Amino acid sequence: MSDGRLTERDGGAFRLETFLHRSQRVTITRGLLDPGNHLLRDSLGARRALVVTSPSVWSLYGRSLHDYLSSGPVRAEVEYLVLDRAEASKSLDAAVEVCERASAAGLRRTSPIVAVGGGVCSDICGLAAALHHRGVPHLKVPTTLVGMIDAGIGSKNAVNHGGRKSALGTFHPPEHSLLDPGFLASLPRHHLANGLAEIVKLAIVSDAALFELVAGEVGSLLDSNFSAPAAVISRIIRLSVTGMLRELAANPFETADYRRQVDFGHTFSPHVEVQSGHSVLHGEAVAIDMALSSQLARELGLLAGADLERILSLLEAAGLPTTWPPLSADALWASLAGVVEHRNGDLHLVVPTRIGRCEYLGLERVSPTLLRLCHERLSQRSRATRAAGSRAGVVA
Repeated sequence: MSDGRLTERDGGAFRLETFLHRSQRVTITRGLLDPGNHLLRDSLGARRALVVTSPSVWSLYGRSLHDYLSSGPVRAEVEYLVLDRAEASKSLDAAVEVCERASAAGLRRTSPIVAVGGGVCSDICGLAAALHHRGVPHLKVPTTLVGMIDAGIGSKNAVNHGGRKSALGTFHPPEHSLLDPGFLASLPRHHLANGLAEIVKLAIVSDAALFELVAGEVGSLLDSNFSAPAAVISRIIRLSVTGMLRELAANPFETADYRRQVDFGHTFSPHVEVQSGHSVLHGEAVAIDMALSSQLARELGLLAGADLERILSLLEAAGLPTTWPPLSADALWASLAGVVEHRNGDLHLVVPTRIGRCEYLGLERVSPTLLRLCHERLSQRSRATRAAGSRAGVVA
């Protein structure tokens, strides 16, 4: 199949059309690093590869990963890089560091970069893979919930720059994403809640059945580190991954439309993350954004009060914040100019209209006054909840 087509017109005018034939595999599995599981080894084959991970993931799984990739009838030539980066240091120089290591390791045009870690690792490696040799394959092995549902299966890779969240990036889908829920057993509770925010996001705007599943089991999910009830967890992850991939399949490179359901929770959240110095985790900022967007929909008469209560109650039950005390509604309003620029001239704010449905609002539907009202209502609720908790603690 040709990757391009050239047509010539009179007068020396030419038109060159190029076609990207990209495919991406996503596999949900168990025991990815077990000797009898051949998925990752088969994906690498005999190619030279650079495996990038974080210090925490290396301390937990480094020996298992090394032993796994050192076994089998066909062995890849693997180099390892333990990259010590957090969201606050997810920068272009981190991607350059991976590229330099890939060059030193002798990676060729078909040699993959393999990200084994959370969303930060996935983003940095995906961008590095897009830059090295103008594009090499990459594989993603997410070890966090937010990675399995979002960063580890998406085609976008970005780093922060100039005080802006994910300001520099590319569309460069991974060759293969391998999702093993067994990695979640080692995550702290607040990191599980952080990833759960991305699941709740999909449920609120596009999947009422997923919402009911999560709402019915949220306590068990977090208490068991996403290990029980096993059948429910498998269904939740499958529905979440399917929902995300369905959205990507409709508009993989965001050329057809700048309205995306999965942008719910991702309009105000970049401002929250940056202003907090990334002390507010990504999923926590998304939860704050979802609460604000849902409250806004309620004030505009687009969302029933009962549905708003269900949304806020689920976020609270998951241990996710619905507001951030230092937040300024005026600063939120000012931040929307960058969002409008990024979304090609309009806000396209995703708001729920009921559980499982949403619509998009233009900038003309939002105002500083409305944002202040919504922020104050959520702050009042948060203060009342904390006060009730304090009284309950005294009584106990």
